[in-house]
Amino acid sequence: MDLTIQLQVLTVSFVYGILFSYLFKIQYHYFFLGKRFYRILITFFFIMDNCFLYFLILRTINHGIFHIYFLFLLIIGFLFGNYLLKKK
Repeated sequence: MDLTIQLQVLTVSFVYGILFSYLFKIQYHYFFLGKRFYRILITFFFIMDNCFLYFLILRTINHGIFHIYFLFLLIIGFLFGNYLLKKK
């Protein structure tokens, strides 16, 4: 894999982690509405949709190749997004 492609994927992973943090906060706000079955179902589809979207993005950038450091940057982006949202 080319270095420019790796840098693109690392940047996208970090930004997607921030976006996922924001979407997670919105979903958590609505988590306590409704019955238990619907909460579990909504959470399941939320996680699956975000995973599919991330892998579709990876597929368009680098043909779906996944490395562990992409996951690390996704987690760092998520934590950074949480930090930014708590400051507000």
